[in-house]
Amino acid sequence: MTEKKENIQEKAVRIVWDSDTNLPALYANHLSVSHAGGTEFHIIFGHLSPPLTMGLGEDELPDVVKIKPVAKIVVSPKVMKAFLTVLNDNFKNFEDLSKKAE
Repeated sequence: MTEKKENIQEKAVRIVWDSDTNLPALYANHLSVSHAGGTEFHIIFGHLSPPLTMGLGEDELPDVVKIKPVAKIVVSPKVMKAFLTVLNDNFKNFEDLSKKAE
């Protein structure tokens, strides 16, 4: 039996971001990052709404206040490294613009 060799041609394909207009915007004021072995990072964004405690006695204060997870993103080490680079660059730009606005 003879094998057919396929003529494989290369083609450049552009990759572009689609619109994010239907993507919900979630507010997070807490962040947890962990890694699983050497294969992935888990980034969990959470929201903490402090309970109203004005006027409460010490014995009435809660023992625990929970952070509500709002999103969990799992990325490869390569994506995490790119994320950190982009985040650092963007934060530096933000700080530079803030200094100019003063």
